[in-house]
Amino acid sequence: MEKYSITNLGDKYRDTLLGFMAAMYEWESSGYEKSLEAFSEDASEIDLEKSMRADLLVIFKKYVVDEGRNYDRVENIVCGRWPEYDLAHDEIDVCIGGGSTASVIIRKKTGLRASFKLTLVMEGGVCKVGRRDLQSDKKWQRTYV
Repeated sequence: MEKYSITNLGDKYRDTLLGFMAAMYEWESSGYEKSLEAFSEDASEIDLEKSMRADLLVIFKKYVVDEGRNYDRVENIVCGRWPEYDLAHDEIDVCIGGGSTASVIIRKKTGLRASFKLTLVMEGGVCKVGRRDLQSDKKWQRTYV
């Protein structure tokens, strides 16, 4: 696959990628802040998890295909100091695939500085995140979105 900039993505793919990453950034950032507040106020973790899970499900239903490990994050609410999706700081390479898919490689420049690949797919005329793979050495391994 050849590498392109984000401007080379078709409108549906670009809109999905940008919308998903912005929504996840907001969810992760606010979730991290809420968890710190709950910890310092000794608030109920269960209520916080329910609220965060409900908010994440709204994002996932709009942007993520429900198959494989994609929804694992909904079960195991994960958000830390450095959001995994950060348009302002991540390096993004677009690899345009064939037909109804496109892959985007995201290299983290903050936190653990991992690299992962999102595969965007067309499903019933709607573009969604079809999977996420994390790079370990030179191999890609499927992981949660």
